[in-house]
Amino acid sequence: MKDDNKERDFHHPFTPYDIQREFMGAVYSCLEDGKVGIFESPTGTGKSLSLICGSLTWLRDHKRRTFKEGFAIDAANSGEPSWVLEHAQKQRLQEALRRKQDLNDRIAKVKAKENRAKERYESGEPKYKRLKVASGDANDADDEAQFTLDDYESDEESHKRARAGTYDESGLSAETQALMASLGYSVDGPNEDEGEAPDETKIFFCSRTHSQLTQFSSELDRVKMPPAIAPDDQAGENEESLIEDVKHLTLGSRKNLCINSKVNKLGSATEINERCLELQQSSSAESRCPHMPTKETEVLVNDFRDHALAKIRDIEDLGSLGKKLGVCPYYASRPATKYCEIVTLPYPLLLQRSAREALGLSLKDQVVIIDEAHNLMDAIAGIYSVSVTLDQVQQARTQLTVYLQKFRNKLKGKNRVYVAQTIRILDSIIAYLQSIDANTKVTDGLVDMVSIMSGKGVDQINVFKLNKYLQESRLARKVDGYTAYSEQVVNCTANPATKQTHKKGPRQNVPVLMHVQAFLLSLMNPSTEGRFFYSKDEGSTTLKYMLLDPTFHFKDIVEEARAVILAGGTMSPMSDYEQHLLSYLDPSNILTLSCGHVIPPSNLLAVPVVRTSSGAEFDFTFDNRNKEKTMIDLGNAILSFVQHIPDGLVVFFPSYAYLDTCIATWKRLKLSSSRTTFWDNFTQTKPVFLEQRSQHQTSDQTSATKEAAASSVLTAYSSAIASGNGRGALLFAVIGGTLSEGINFSDALGRGVVVVGLPFPNPHSAEWKAKMQYLSAKATQNGQDGKAAAREYYENACMRAVNQCVGRAIRHKGDFAAILMLDRRYGSKRIQNKLPGWIRGSLTGGLGVRDVEGRLDGFFKGKHEERGAYTTVAQTEDAPAELTAHGKDIANEGSETTSLEAPVHIGSVPTPEDLLFLPRVSDTLPYGAFLVAIVELCERFAYYGLSGPFQNYIANTYNDANGLPGALGLKQTGATAMTNFFQFWCYLTPLFGAIVADQYLGKYATIKWFSLVYMLGIAILFVTSLPWCIERGAAFSGLVVAMVIIGIGTGGIKSNVSPLIAEQVRSTKPFVKTLRGGSRVIVDPEITVQRIYMVFYMCINFGSISAIATTMLEKHVGFWSAYLLPLVMFCVGYLVLVTGKKRYIIKPPQGGVIGNCFRALWIAARNGGNLDKAKPSANSDSINRSRIMWDDKFIDELKTALVACKVFLFFPIYWVTYSQMMNNFISQAGQMQLHGLPNDILPNIDPITIILLIPLMDRVIYPFIRTRLHLAFKPITRITLGFLMAALAMLYAGVLQSAIYAAPPCYSSPSKCDAGKLGKGKFKPNEVHVVWQTPAYILVALSEIFASVTSLELAYAKAPENMKSFIMSLLLLTNAGGSVLGILIAPLARDPYLQWLYFTLGAAAAVTGILFLRTFKGWDDGVAKVMESAQEYELAERRSADDDGYYSGDRAAGSRRV
Repeated sequence: MKDDNKERDFHHPFTPYDIQREFMGAVYSCLEDGKVGIFESPTGTGKSLSLICGSLTWLRDHKRRTFKEGFAIDAANSGEPSWVLEHAQKQRLQEALRRKQDLNDRIAKVKAKENRAKERYESGEPKYKRLKVASGDANDADDEAQFTLDDYESDEESHKRARAGTYDESGLSAETQALMASLGYSVDGPNEDEGEAPDETKIFFCSRTHSQLTQFSSELDRVKMPPAIAPDDQAGENEESLIEDVKHLTLGSRKNLCINSKVNKLGSATEINERCLELQQSSSAESRCPHMPTKETEVLVNDFRDHALAKIRDIEDLGSLGKKLGVCPYYASRPATKYCEIVTLPYPLLLQRSAREALGLSLKDQVVIIDEAHNLMDAIAGIYSVSVTLDQVQQARTQLTVYLQKFRNKLKGKNRVYVAQTIRILDSIIAYLQSIDANTKVTDGLVDMVSIMSGKGVDQINVFKLNKYLQESRLARKVDGYTAYSEQVVNCTANPATKQTHKKGPRQNVPVLMHVQAFLLSLMNPSTEGRFFYSKDEGSTTLKYMLLDPTFHFKDIVEEARAVILAGGTMSPMSDYEQHLLSYLDPSNILTLSCGHVIPPSNLLAVPVVRTSSGAEFDFTFDNRNKEKTMIDLGNAILSFVQHIPDGLVVFFPSYAYLDTCIATWKRLKLSSSRTTFWDNFTQTKPVFLEQRSQHQTSDQTSATKEAAASSVLTAYSSAIASGNGRGALLFAVIGGTLSEGINFSDALGRGVVVVGLPFPNPHSAEWKAKMQYLSAKATQNGQDGKAAAREYYENACMRAVNQCVGRAIRHKGDFAAILMLDRRYGSKRIQNKLPGWIRGSLTGGLGVRDVEGRLDGFFKGKHEERGAYTTVAQTEDAPAELTAHGKDIANEGSETTSLEAPVHIGSVPTPEDLLFLPRVSDTLPYGAFLVAIVELCERFAYYGLSGPFQNYIANTYNDANGLPGALGLKQTGATAMTNFFQFWCYLTPLFGAIVADQYLGKYATIKWFSLVYMLGIAILFVTSLPWCIERGAAFSGLVVAMVIIGIGTGGIKSNVSPLIAEQVRSTKPFVKTLRGGSRVIVDPEITVQRIYMVFYMCINFGSISAIATTMLEKHVGFWSAYLLPLVMFCVGYLVLVTGKKRYIIKPPQGGVIGNCFRALWIAARNGGNLDKAKPSANSDSINRSRIMWDDKFIDELKTALVACKVFLFFPIYWVTYSQMMNNFISQAGQMQLHGLPNDILPNIDPITIILLIPLMDRVIYPFIRTRLHLAFKPITRITLGFLMAALAMLYAGVLQSAIYAAPPCYSSPSKCDAGKLGKGKFKPNEVHVVWQTPAYILVALSEIFASVTSLELAYAKAPENMKSFIMSLLLLTNAGGSVLGILIAPLARDPYLQWLYFTLGAAAAVTGILFLRTFKGWDDGVAKVMESAQEYELAERRSADDDGYYSGDRAAGSRRV
């Protein structure tokens, strides 16, 4: 079978790892052989997808084999000729295909009906009336009558006759049962005689929560499987071309699926169940639930089924679907299960027999997969364990007494008997608990049930019949209802004015008698399975039943099912499952597998820290851990660790009490070498956060800690790490607490995990004493060492908790962390063997604290540049989203880039209502981002400072007669051509710089080395601009060489600095943040990137103001001084770049990414431009797959990048209009009255305008559009406005040029007419003031804010992670395209035709802007319009994933203006 599994195609959506293939093979073998599998696969190894692919592949193969083998058996037993058998086989195949096609046709019709409702509802009202829940307004007599118990007979047959048609154990009315039966569904279980819709083998997938099931559903949606039975005409085709959708349904409780607003608001699952059943059993039709399926609404149930199966839906989708159709999804989903291949459901619905029976689920010959099974035994024990307090029993007794006094005369026969029996049992329990409460010497112990069940006639009570009576008579609900009613009457009597306004309603808590009733049910459990205990806690005495052995309750699942798989990330140690859960099975029927991790061994440092810094042993046993010396040693160890572990460090303590004790000690004691306390040293090194149950908080809380108090400690912890520039944070948590399970401390959130001691449970507690005695006796009975078995279980319980803690770190292939376990006992092989295999493989020998310091330094050395390569925000395992991993290994591993959990903020994920109503703000910008911005400021200072004087330097002669500075005398046409060449060159070289950065050096190193090239070019320009060089003719050659070298330097900087600044921001998902004033906002990463590029662009324009200084120096000192200043400023920027290295998030180069890009494009070109053909999943040939070094997600990202490149194609037109500011506008100013100003100082109006407008746009205009107008001001809209603003600037310049030509003295020949001649070669300018140029510069500045800044955002957001610099260089290449256009139109830049040049450019920009908008309208993600309700926003968010378009049918209905 193993060899078969190696060759078998599991239809994994990506190229699976070897361990994934091994895992899928084990799943297949387990299901095929009908065994029980216990499989361990660490988080981050694609466990969910492996389970799906392995089990679904087996299921489809099994169906195919069953069909063929069934016919082969029939043929063997038949004496018919072969042609008859062949015809019969075809008929049988066609019949099977017909049944399947019928269902598929109905589903196809659902998918085809997007954006419209069914015809019967479009024409008018539905044919049935919606029922209303009774208002409850009635007279007092009727009110009291409803609380009277119905006559009850204990004889089963007469009881059924008396209650026929009104109640059934399934909780369904007779009418509903009839409907279910008509749909081919029996509430009594599956009907083997049904032939129309056979209940075929299916997979029941079970996990802890609906959130985890939702994540499973999203993974299921990725898998594409060939059909089990293919038509003959397609049988010979490639199976890859035949895809059959997976039929999936998720089941939930009434609490999850109830759509009756008056019922689901009750909150409690028990109360919702009770109220639902009450509404069904109501004798009044108008009092029943309006959503309950009836015969009249049968079509709605079928419609619900078809919609539910049309696509993969989670529990929320089913609830929304039920609301949309007006049918109860809880009951309507039941008939659909028999059409499914996979049914997902939470623990309680599968593990509890009564729940399975209520849902009508039969596990006979089915497959059961239980995920997150590490706590399976605890979950079973929790389901069947129950407790009740003395106060609850006394309250129930009081309520029942009042009820009995009121209705004594109305209770007849068995009602009177059973109520009296109930009171006697309550009295007996009260007496026992009061005796325990009076004994102050005991706190817990075993309960003597004989003493409770004897005396006062209790021993004569048939508990089974009493429990049956309590369930069927609904006594608890009657008593609770009457109690609420009597309280209302008392209140109305005391205050008559409230009588008319006070209405009855259901109780908002579970009836107290219901708690007692649940406890009485436990009295029927076999005495061998569990024990009864009492305990005193916080002044309350509790009586509880605890299930000691979950074997019997899980055994029926194992015996019914064909195969059972228990899977989890931390199943070690596995011996408990074999010895205590599955002890009745032969070992040969149990298949175990423990997979390794996908990380290389070098990414994990696992150390048992057995010695303190002083050399003494770490001993955290219960007797020793509270010693002051032990806590001092622990404080010194943690202080050492926080100084050697970067980013986040999580420390797990054995209990809340011990954590509180340690904190109190550390706040009191001072370090021997310092005057400050341990606690102060912690907070000075890293901000400290505590799991919320802890009693202490730091007295000098930081702002992040205050936010934690207002929202969530995890949100604050994540934010501190994200904004701390590598300082990280320290989190104190508790083993077995809220943070030890289900939380992902990935990447920077968990670079270190410290486990303090071993969390052994208290062996002296009554519960553990009983459990140990039970396990010992059971093992002895089976011929084993009883004490050894009990000790093994005790240790395993401890180590399961430890394994859960250490599993919080290392969440994907590129992750790395140190795991430190503090206790001498971790050095023993016995304890180490209970750790997961992937940790044992990297485990060192026992070390001391001093030794660990060196190991930590060596481990994290070389990984510094890897830090920050992943989004670092705390996340839950329940979160269904995509991983934002950016590392090389991740990018090349198919399944891991998309199949894992995505980073989200715990407790602060915005709801649809939050997304609609809360204002969106930017996150705090990190310090590193400002350093990068300063580097860019200095670079742009140099660039604009040296290029500003270029027009005069090239166009005018040395010692010009008009007093204009100059050097080369190449006239305006030559100057325009050369400046355009320089711009072209500077924006062409970023392609080379991007390739160097992305494939070889990385962004930071590329910027550093190319900066030296840049400075060399400025130095050459400075030297050749000295007067003696100009006089000797060296200026022209020096300028050309300098332009080439500076362009090369610019190419290495420009393409990398803008993505580098955006990479300093770590959070990538929106989250809700509570401000100091208590108001809540959404921190939106899109707005953060928008703001950071606003700051970035503002720094660019601060730098560009340098042209003011250089033009003044050019005029009054000389060109050499104008070029010396940029050189000095660039040296300052280089110094900031080098000295600030530790502050940056630096990502290593990925290598080969750009080559992969072009190889993928070549594959697409050979396949008619279809880029999907380049996906690994589209290449079934293993040889072709081996040549492909990317995954499917890479191709999807490349598609997005290509769309962004299409956007860039429009930008050369924009840049050629923008470039007029740098050449022709300067010459235009030379034709106007300057009043002593240099003509090339005017372009500085543009950066000054930008500096003034950017804060206004960022802080006022954009927020006003988002929060007041509720408009999504998306990138495409902003870029279009940028084009239109540029067009207006050109049109204005053309009008101004016409005005210059109309002004004296030279009119259309400025500076060339005799009328304006002042001397030899000197002319008077035309009489137009230069200030009239200002509006043109302001319009150009506005166009930059809208178009240029937004293009930077777009290039960064839409580029694949490994191609940020390359895509940015393509954007910069559009500048080069604009320069080429500028060179082509340079000959047209001459008098008297300049106004037509400007008009043409303005028209071109306007037309391009309109074409741009028409081309990309609707491309922006999100909904760029006014949202009219939270529901509408939610539906809009889902629209892309809603294949059948169901949710968009009536979006405008029922909306309200925000």
